Amino acid sequence: MRPIICLSDKTSTGGKVLQGSPLMKIKGKPVALVGMQATCNACKKGIGTLVAAGPRLGKVNNIDIVLAGDYVACGCPPFSNIVMPNQQIGTIE
Repeated sequence: MRPIICLSDKTSTGGKVLQGSPLMKIKGKPVALVGMQATCNACKKGIGTLVAAGPRLGKVNNIDIVLAGDYVACGCPPFSNIVMPNQQIGTIE
């Protein structure tokens, strides 16, 4: 199982996740959902949408939860700006 991505988690280009759902939290941090935004420090666009890559089970209000290995659709090539969790294990509040 891949770790869940939360608000303020980092991306592989030095960016960070900008949004999270207040309906689900891990260690007090809102969980990121597909379609929310993250920054990118490597491209001119500088921001992009979180995109699912691979299978997953979790949803919030029928929207997929972002997991480690998903990516940011910014100005970089697909899959080059990957989201990375700051935490490895968390509990759902």
